[in-house]
Amino acid sequence: MAYSLFSVFGVEIEYALARKDTLAIDPSVDQLLEALVLNPDTAQVFGNVEADNELAAHVLEIKCLNPVPDLVLQSKDFAASIQSLNKILGRWNACLMPGGMHPFMNPAEESHLWQHEDCRVYEAYDRIFGCRGHGWFNIQSVHLNLPFANDREFAALHNAISLLLPLLPALAAASPIYDGKASSWLDARLYHYIENQRRLPSIIGGIIPEPVGGEEEYREKILAPMFREIAPLDPEGLLGEEWLNSRAAIARFSRGAIEIRCMDTQERPLADLALCHWVTSVLLMVIEGGGDLLQAHRKVPTGLLKSFFLDSAQNGMQAKIPGGFPVSVFGFSEKEAPTTVREFLQAVTKRATDHLNRPVALRDGDSFFGPSLDLILNQGNLAERIIKSSPMPTLYPSTYTRLCECLEKNEPFL
Repeated sequence: MAYSLFSVFGVEIEYALARKDTLAIDPSVDQLLEALVLNPDTAQVFGNVEADNELAAHVLEIKCLNPVPDLVLQSKDFAASIQSLNKILGRWNACLMPGGMHPFMNPAEESHLWQHEDCRVYEAYDRIFGCRGHGWFNIQSVHLNLPFANDREFAALHNAISLLLPLLPALAAASPIYDGKASSWLDARLYHYIENQRRLPSIIGGIIPEPVGGEEEYREKILAPMFREIAPLDPEGLLGEEWLNSRAAIARFSRGAIEIRCMDTQERPLADLALCHWVTSVLLMVIEGGGDLLQAHRKVPTGLLKSFFLDSAQNGMQAKIPGGFPVSVFGFSEKEAPTTVREFLQAVTKRATDHLNRPVALRDGDSFFGPSLDLILNQGNLAERIIKSSPMPTLYPSTYTRLCECLEKNEPFL
């Protein structure tokens, strides 16, 4: 079934399994899934949520069982599912840990590939790219799937998302610590992620998707080059699928959606869904603004969106809006546009909330998600709040214990 723009949403959230006493990773996702349904491959948890595995044996994904029109209800299902999962994990002194990266994991020594369904795909990735590093085994993110019903909707959504992507790390950064040390990047997950497939650069391209006017051009410019590049290294054709694409957002033509995949996992599902609500509200405003998004995307100077994206990932709200960024698609003239990302995000949030032609589910979500968004916009993204609460490494264990408690209780990290 083809869904129109903003009629439904699909959300996926990844968490690390960790030991309660030491916070070390626990590669027992298969044991958890077996405990749910005696099947180590996939399991329904609560309401419209199912659990699944990832490449790393210590990473669990929970996701929408079916596309949903209401992010508020989905947020509540995620929160209930996390409590159910943690109850099972407590039997062997483990729990779910939020955040974009595990702060203490040594992937060179602690990485364990998933050994059940789809293991041949993961083994192929490991053989070709060498996955025993942070950019593969130590990343947890939120994926938002937004639908399109036809080629016109696809083109509008694709180019709107591409222009929005550089702002998202400033909102969602939640990985300031890895290897037990503070990084110079607020979103260290993206720092590692952008390098994980450098052997075959067409797979990630410039991280921001190229401007295209429809599916045919997308397949020609984005999918075909990476399929050609991977083919000699993948004789069985295991990786020649649209999900091989590692850009910050990818087209999933098989499900009629675009998947945004650059947001770090937050401290609680309400915050994750609040970011999804914000993204959806802003994209609706941009698409209904009436501008030519394809031409706006084509006119951006080469490399500017990528450099802005990386600046946002490193410096968060303190990053600057670069000259040449198409502020007009967000409703600003060049003279009136705010110059810092924090001010820009605050202004865009108000404009998106005031936009009149919004689905009822989005309007109803404003009050539910508002406090979580206000916390991020006014007190900093999760990475900034983690650094503020942990000025020295000796405090990291207590900080991440608190984060696990926030996840369990669905409470904000303050």
